[in-house]
Amino acid sequence: MNIEDTKFSRRHVLSALAAGIVGSQVAGRGAFAQAYPSRPIKLLVGYPPGGGADILARIFANKLSPLVGQPVVVENRPGAGSTIAAAALASAPPDGYTLFFAESGILVGTTIYDKVGYDPLTLTPVGIIGNLPYSLVVNPSFPAQNVRELIDVLKASPGKYSYASPGVGNIAHLSAEMFQKEAGVQIVHVPYKGGTPALADLVGGQIPICFVSLPPALALARSGKLRLLAVTSAKRSPVSPDTPAIAETLPGFNSVASIFLLAPPGTPAPIVERANAAMREVMAMKDVQSDFVAQGATVETSSPQALATLFKDELASWGSIVKSANVKME
Repeated sequence: MNIEDTKFSRRHVLSALAAGIVGSQVAGRGAFAQAYPSRPIKLLVGYPPGGGADILARIFANKLSPLVGQPVVVENRPGAGSTIAAAALASAPPDGYTLFFAESGILVGTTIYDKVGYDPLTLTPVGIIGNLPYSLVVNPSFPAQNVRELIDVLKASPGKYSYASPGVGNIAHLSAEMFQKEAGVQIVHVPYKGGTPALADLVGGQIPICFVSLPPALALARSGKLRLLAVTSAKRSPVSPDTPAIAETLPGFNSVASIFLLAPPGTPAPIVERANAAMREVMAMKDVQSDFVAQGATVETSSPQALATLFKDELASWGSIVKSANVKME
């Protein structure tokens, strides 16, 4: 055998070894993903039981469990705009057995709290699930039948009227701040500890205007206890197609809470891929989509990479709104 033959043989041997190593790595990753999950999964929620986010999370968990063959247990960690739940995720083992059914509040929280116990950009994106618009409602006695008339009333009396929101720094609050800026009006913010007490005072006449989740507002509007003027999404909501979007009066207006699934920092890619595939399969179910629409949510799934991009964009946009409105904890 000459030198060229020897070189040729060595190249073949090295190529075969390399192929074997790569093949075993790919097979190993595949087996790793297929083995997950092998025990119950904990699904964190940053809000109390019975709220909109909790209801959506339980719809999701109930369908995910039989799909992956393991119990999916919802664990509520309410407080501080869901940043407590996000901090719990950040310290959880990166094994895929703790996931977070989250929304944009965890991004807002990092801009208004001094310490939240996590960096949102270190959390592992699994995928976008959908989004949740909010509603603009008024007491039935308020002298405005639509958004244009509301703006005219508010411009005629700057600072005279107040509005309620479920609290400081949530997306409903920031929707109102965005509305003030784009409409050129001034309204006094009165934060409540949740949407239920805010709506109770609106219906009772203690406060005239409110930005709040759509489903409870819609139910009260149908009974005539409040007037539903608009939704905060760029387009009308499927759950209430007769309700205009604020964008129909203020072009470009769009304020929704994105809903997404997260894993702890450092979660291996095969687990993320498996979780993303299961998430997409759940959200493709017709009954799940119907249940989400009934809660005012729109289904829109994505890859982990698309969620990572959304994170960066929303951090910048919500941070800008917080800064311009000088939002602080009260």
